[in-house]
Amino acid sequence: MAQTNFFAATNVVAGLELNDANSALVDAQQQAQPKDSIKTIKTACRACISNCGVIATVKNGRVIHLEGNPEDPMSKGHMCAKGLSGIQALYNPNRNKYPLVRVGARGENKWKRITWTTAIDTIAHKLMAARRDYGAESVFCSTGGGGNPEFWSISRFCNIFGTPNWFEPGCAQCYLPRMCIYDMMYGGTNASIADSNAQEVYFAHDTKMKCLVLWGADPSYSSPAMGGSALVDLRAKGVKTVVIDPRMTPDAAKADVWLPVRPGSDVALQLAWINYIIAHKAYNHDFVLKWTNLPYLVNTKTKMQWRAAKSADPKQPDTFMVWDRKTQSAQPLAYPWNDDLDVALSGTYVINGVTYKTGFQLLKERVADYTLAKAAALCWVPEAKIEEAILTFINNMPGGLCIGVATDQSPNSAQAAMAAGIIDMLMGDVERPGALLQRFGTAGATNMIGYCVPPAASKLPDEQLKKRLGGNEYKGLHMWLAAHAPSVLHAIETSEPYPLRVWLERSGNKLVNLADSKRWAAASKKVDFIVHMYMYPTSFSAYADMLLPTEEWLETDMIVESCNKLIARQAVTHTWETMDETMIWSKLAKRCAELGHEGCQKAFDADYMGSDLKYWDSMEELLDANLKNTGFTWQQLKQQAPVAYMSEADYRSYYVYLQKDPQTGQPKGFPTPSKKCELYLERLITLGRTGQPYSHCELPAASQDYDPLPYYEEPYESPLKGSQLAKKYPLVMTNGRVPYFHHGTLRNAAWTRELYPAPEVWVHPATAKKFGIADDDWIWVESLRGKVRGIAKVTTGINPGAVYMERFWNPETLNTKTHGWQEMNVNVLSRSQAPYNDVFGTYTLRGYLVNITKADSAPEGVWLQPKDFKPWLATPSAPTPDITKGVK
Repeated sequence: MAQTNFFAATNVVAGLELNDANSALVDAQQQAQPKDSIKTIKTACRACISNCGVIATVKNGRVIHLEGNPEDPMSKGHMCAKGLSGIQALYNPNRNKYPLVRVGARGENKWKRITWTTAIDTIAHKLMAARRDYGAESVFCSTGGGGNPEFWSISRFCNIFGTPNWFEPGCAQCYLPRMCIYDMMYGGTNASIADSNAQEVYFAHDTKMKCLVLWGADPSYSSPAMGGSALVDLRAKGVKTVVIDPRMTPDAAKADVWLPVRPGSDVALQLAWINYIIAHKAYNHDFVLKWTNLPYLVNTKTKMQWRAAKSADPKQPDTFMVWDRKTQSAQPLAYPWNDDLDVALSGTYVINGVTYKTGFQLLKERVADYTLAKAAALCWVPEAKIEEAILTFINNMPGGLCIGVATDQSPNSAQAAMAAGIIDMLMGDVERPGALLQRFGTAGATNMIGYCVPPAASKLPDEQLKKRLGGNEYKGLHMWLAAHAPSVLHAIETSEPYPLRVWLERSGNKLVNLADSKRWAAASKKVDFIVHMYMYPTSFSAYADMLLPTEEWLETDMIVESCNKLIARQAVTHTWETMDETMIWSKLAKRCAELGHEGCQKAFDADYMGSDLKYWDSMEELLDANLKNTGFTWQQLKQQAPVAYMSEADYRSYYVYLQKDPQTGQPKGFPTPSKKCELYLERLITLGRTGQPYSHCELPAASQDYDPLPYYEEPYESPLKGSQLAKKYPLVMTNGRVPYFHHGTLRNAAWTRELYPAPEVWVHPATAKKFGIADDDWIWVESLRGKVRGIAKVTTGINPGAVYMERFWNPETLNTKTHGWQEMNVNVLSRSQAPYNDVFGTYTLRGYLVNITKADSAPEGVWLQPKDFKPWLATPSAPTPDITKGVK
């Protein structure tokens, strides 16, 4: 049954309701139910990454109402526009309802319905053929945020299939830099509120916090029901806030100090903060001296810390050398401390002809040039305001610095995370009441980024791991077992270092979420076979050969940890022939095993919670394995959740590093090699040279050592250089979320699009006057890579030298030659080329140069009026059985 376009493919099939076999099952279910059966079910939202508790009202199997669950200790009964659009998303008339295979040319949108068994079998045969003809590495996969991704399902599949190549549009551009750097610096969670860390903010009733810095973070936009509402509570308790952001977000509007920093210059401002703290001796001297590695002597030539002895005992760290002022000599400092020594925190020492400096001395020298005046000039904010912000922070301790996604989106990503961590650790804001950097309790029911599937990293052969695209140069990616997106793009375009033939993609719209979208669209034509699995068709679907319908969050099961409670995100209904992506990856691996793939045949991770879990034939089987140490089964958790797995007092474990280790009798310290906070991040040098600690084998060294201290690098497209480029493109672009969407999601939901029908381009009044632009004008925004349109919003809430635009796509033009991604998509403008961050390979999503001009009109065919979105209003359908078990 061929259809002429995406909407026809879904809508005409929707007219059929169900195939005959499913219709009989549904009829039987409906006849067995009492008339007007109404029940409420506790679940959790996944319209973004926040997992807010939800109570769903279900009538005769159809979801009719959503409200927040006040038992959730983080969201406390709040829901945002994204979550409240759950019914619109679930019953969207343009859902992907059945597996579809392309029957026309790519881009013609002609499709035929197939069975799940046929789909899985077809994909598995394509995978095996590519592996046979080109090697397993010729297969690559991708995932992304929005729509309940099970992050490690894709990684596990790639590892057991034997390909080192999967990527995620975020990763190096979203969260990984912060997650990895904080892990290396102190071994605990990072301070990201939007990623459900920084959990001290959810205890406003008795927190000791006095100041919170939001650096490139906007919880009231990115996680309104959780982080946003927590900030309301904190401000009501008198907590002062400082916001560093080019635009005036709601959090900036409520802040005590707002610094509208130039996009891309954040690290320069951070180095000025560090310089000020050191110069004014505002740091916590005792903590820095005794619980960081800054007093340790560093060989200035090798950049390595001087060790007196190396330890073979994992419970005992190496012994490092320090300068003892009593004896005026270098002395070994045994862990954790020696009161007989008078340890120098700073200084330069020549010993046997070798120059050594303390880590603190090297940090002080690194930041010395970054005065307030220099930061003001580089960052386009007044010197006095910078000092006011610093004083607000350091004079109101304890506090914390929340760093957001903004600093992940430039080639300074690793350095921004390092500098942010250094600021908190210099102040001693680690594991004390009121600090964001904590190691609170956990139920252990999910893995390091909150998911349930074991990634099986050890199953990828060493020789394949060394082929990971970008993995030898940008070794920070190995924490997420991921490839480098620009290196993947280069391999598609050139077949270097090897060809890529099959692409399995699970996310909303890669052409919206990847930089330099035009290159990706062109490159996709060189891939032999592309599968797109998602809840509804997007722009990327036009470039695919097969579409697989995945479940919306109201159809899915997953374990959620929320502070000291476990919550069950449980399916409250099921529609059409949708399937949880976790099951799709498991079935693909199983089918490849049946076709003779030895890696898939042997695939299991024996260390995963003591389970030899090979494949899962149901989500319950998988989730029971995760819950085995909690005392619950999945069925029990569904019935009883939310449940407290420990008391709030036990959960909020402060000063973990000071607790006694019963085996050694010493303080536990931090889970780092030195057992101290490692502000001089020597581990980065080892990472760059070997891949350790994140690679399971030694890798070839990167082209240059990673720097163990933060440094500032001016954006490649700089407005400061006075070049012809800066004259042609005089403004700096920044991005950022709005509260209605998460990444590329919900642009096809009637409610959210009515609220925000087209992307605003924020322009300062002085800039607008200069460029002849008025409020609500349609304008062109242009970079070296292309041009798109948006609606001008003239506001003082933006740095005068910057403009802001949210990424966007238009489902209403999906069946035109633009496929909906070319009209208003800011990532048509962004930069995927080098320079990249040295550790993570981060490219430039913010901080590049653009020009703006007035446009004659809106793009053709886009919807702007509330009545336009009527065709997308929810059309509730009868619940259908989950067909997972019937798919071979």
